[in-house]
Amino acid sequence: AFHKNFPSCFPAPVALSIQLLKVSSTVIQFSWKPQGGTGDSPYTVRLRGASGEPQERILNETSTSFENLLSGSQYRISVEVSTCSKNVSTSLTVQTAAAVYRGTTRITNEVFKPEYQNKSSTEFKEFENKFIMEV
Repeated sequence: AFHKNFPSCFPAPVALSIQLLKVSSTVIQFSWKPQGGTGDSPYTVRLRGASGEPQERILNETSTSFENLLSGSQYRISVEVSTCSKNVSTSLTVQTAAAVYRGTTRITNEVFKPEYQNKSSTEFKEFENKFIMEV
């Protein structure tokens, strides 16, 4: 028995669940699944970062990928579906990975001690703590 104002309405999903597929320093890829009811498309997918304009997509599929993101930043992803007069949405906060840089450091104001070659020695640990504090 359908409501007389919405003769062709189908039950909206009870909930949506987001699954992360890939998170790197510049990419967030995810999918979502409607639970219960019919997962009538289209889905409104949004990505909102701390800075910059939110991105919005209207999709019929149940996965997407946002690229060219800032590394080490938090983003809020959300998925919404409307069926008749009911909106169902879910969101998730995701942090992109930090960018990794490789480099070498040369320490010229410290005399090398043979104990530094043993990473579990007290001398190495003291030097490591001092180095981290200096950096």
